[in-house]
Amino acid sequence: MNTKIKDLRARALIDCKGKPLLEVDLITEDGVVGRAASPSGISAGEHEAFVLRDGDPNWYNGNGVYKAVEMAERTVLPKIKGMDVLDQKALDEALIELDGTANKSRLGGNVTNSISLAAMRAGCAILHVPQYRYLNPGEIRTIPLPTSDMFAGGSYEEDTMPVQEVTIVPYKAATISEAADILCRTYAKLPEVIREFQNGRRPEIGAMSEYIAPSTDFMDCLAILKETAVRCGCEDKIAYHLDCAFSEIYDASRGTYRYCGREVDLDELIGILKPATEKYDILYLEDPVDENDWDGWVKMAKALPRTTLCGDDLTVTNIEYIKKALELGACGAFVFKPNQVGTVTEAMAAQKYAVEHGMFSIPSIRAGGVSDDPVADMGTAGGAAAVKLGPPKFGHAVHIVNSLLRAESELPGARPFDFTGFVKF
Repeated sequence: MNTKIKDLRARALIDCKGKPLLEVDLITEDGVVGRAASPSGISAGEHEAFVLRDGDPNWYNGNGVYKAVEMAERTVLPKIKGMDVLDQKALDEALIELDGTANKSRLGGNVTNSISLAAMRAGCAILHVPQYRYLNPGEIRTIPLPTSDMFAGGSYEEDTMPVQEVTIVPYKAATISEAADILCRTYAKLPEVIREFQNGRRPEIGAMSEYIAPSTDFMDCLAILKETAVRCGCEDKIAYHLDCAFSEIYDASRGTYRYCGREVDLDELIGILKPATEKYDILYLEDPVDENDWDGWVKMAKALPRTTLCGDDLTVTNIEYIKKALELGACGAFVFKPNQVGTVTEAMAAQKYAVEHGMFSIPSIRAGGVSDDPVADMGTAGGAAAVKLGPPKFGHAVHIVNSLLRAESELPGARPFDFTGFVKF
């Protein structure tokens, strides 16, 4: 079998929020095709890999990706043509070398990530294995739990609560199937409880099928979710995850956060979050401090002993930022998004390092991303804890839940990640 790369074809498609993305086909000499597209999010960290776009305001408001198509076909293909598609590391190293920048600003992280993922999928097709098995041919003992964002605010739904997402984590589910059941039943029961909170007014659905926060106070959302869990009979199996995304409301010139129409400093922010961690079982708290305030992260971590801080914008799936976070004690978990760093090899190396050094990994889809995101399989391969999703209703979230259910059926010896050593409440 000839597994050398013969051709690369790139095209512009749209993602689940109607925004252009780059899709790449990598074709081997034997005609095997690996196809992949790199997602992008609504809110993005300052230190994420650069996304190459056209900048033409008359075409998708500047978000076109024809420059990325040209970059993939004209610049990258000549460099990787003839390489063995099964040698993922060598291919990714070639992409990194060709780009030559810290954040993929020459080629574009969407270009490198799409090509890297396409190579992975070509390898899966050649070897007839699922993605998690291609990335980890050894023993797989755990499968990450599905979790669901139930309420949206922040940059997702303006003029609501400052916190971006309130998520339920079925951390005591004995199986992936039970976790999926908890998510689906909770989501189905939730509008009934919201309606009571709003005195009969119908709940509003957000852009990603989560409910728009019915209050500017995230504590109200937690109370609604807890009551919903009680009515579903699963309150003893659920914890919570808040994605604060507070870099989005940080004013660097003043060193303050714009919270509910007023300016607050870090100490006031701690005062807002601490009561929530004391009243509710918040398993992890994502991006509660600006992404560049490392001292603030350390201070927040010490001030909130009943929860684990989780880096997303802080760590951007980059091994160097993860090392710094571990060294300083800034956070004990990180959000795993391969597009943030730009290649499969770099993403998996970052996850491996984090897990081996006591962090837990939270693979995440990008809001309105691609419908076939491989992030759950990449998490399964790397010992991740839980996958961050929207409600189990729309395209890419359903795809991820089903991916995890398939992994459970295909890996009978594997069990959901055990959070016992990480629970602080």
